[in-house]
Amino acid sequence: MAGPPLLLSIVVRPDGAKTVAELKSKKISVSTAGGLTYWLVSETSRRQGWGPHGIDIQPMGAMAPQLAALKRGDIDGIVMDLSNAFALENSGDGRILVRFNDLTDFIVHVIYASDKLIASRPEAIRGFLKGWFTTIAFMRKNKAETVAIAKDVIDKDEAVVSRTYDEVMPMYSDDGRFKASALAVLARSFVELGTLPAEPDMSKLCTEAFLPAK
Repeated sequence: MAGPPLLLSIVVRPDGAKTVAELKSKKISVSTAGGLTYWLVSETSRRQGWGPHGIDIQPMGAMAPQLAALKRGDIDGIVMDLSNAFALENSGDGRILVRFNDLTDFIVHVIYASDKLIASRPEAIRGFLKGWFTTIAFMRKNKAETVAIAKDVIDKDEAVVSRTYDEVMPMYSDDGRFKASALAVLARSFVELGTLPAEPDMSKLCTEAFLPAK
């Protein structure tokens, strides 16, 4: 469904860290332990040469308590989606410090189905995927219409949604094909997060059999 995690960022207070190097030992909140946002902060720490725990990762659940903790100074930053990040910048309550654009070998979202559905209704799956990629093609060619729909769904003003569209739209896949190097990063992440004891055979976890023909 989508490759690089272009929709996410680390946001700090306006008077907070000025560079990634200043995040060492700082408290950065994420939604859940062992999830995507947790891994992104851990990977940021690794890339700085601090190992996976060089940043103090704080799983805090929903966004509201995270924002309250940031304003109180209990934490130093939050991993959040860009629409919320842009809104915080506009209000003067936050500043985007880290983007994850360079994680090009990545799969941030997938479309999945149960084994039962795959076996019993394969044509329904093919139809759904055809509709999905038709939607992505429409969104890519029709920014104004897409923004008009999305601003009501995510409850953000048009300027924020327009900016979010420009930043996030490139991450969506046009054909659903899996990039081998991205699957390898995911396999590694399962071990790094302690989800699995060894890297899984990713070929057994995904298929391109139901994708629309090229």
